[in-house]
Amino acid sequence: MKKVSDADRLYYFEKNFFTMDGLWMLEVEKEVGWDVALEIDKNVWINLMKIIFRRIKKYLNIETNNLNDLIEIITFRWSIEGWKYIVNRVSETEVIIEITECPYKAIMDRNPNRRDRIPLICKNMCFPFYKAAFRDFNPKILFERNMFMGLGDKKCDFCFKIIEEKTL
Repeated sequence: MKKVSDADRLYYFEKNFFTMDGLWMLEVEKEVGWDVALEIDKNVWINLMKIIFRRIKKYLNIETNNLNDLIEIITFRWSIEGWKYIVNRVSETEVIIEITECPYKAIMDRNPNRRDRIPLICKNMCFPFYKAAFRDFNPKILFERNMFMGLGDKKCDFCFKIIEEKTL
């Protein structure tokens, strides 16, 4: 068996992960049309995100599901995938992450035949699957989006706030 390094593995999986995701979408779209393909892809990503979060949580030895843990997990994933972002801690119960570069949007930007799909991916894919993953991680963490690069904003935002329980 050929000996490969961790750098070799990283190169292989990094280059092929995004390609596989894009080719999957193109082939499904050819078979069933855009709307159905988008719905299938969204459902795949909802399930994949739950698995990714659990695996990263275990890998990082995180034992709870609080806001800090969620930020640690999501920024770990984004750093691996090459996202550019800034974490702004507003308070102990509120964090806003500003995305300045999304690798998925960058890939679609490079393909003139897919640029018109970017707004649909941002609104109908990115927000729903992250919302489901975050809710699954901790339903007491409210997630909102106000800015989307795919809709013309200069950055995306991921806004998190812990929902306070009201006492009677």
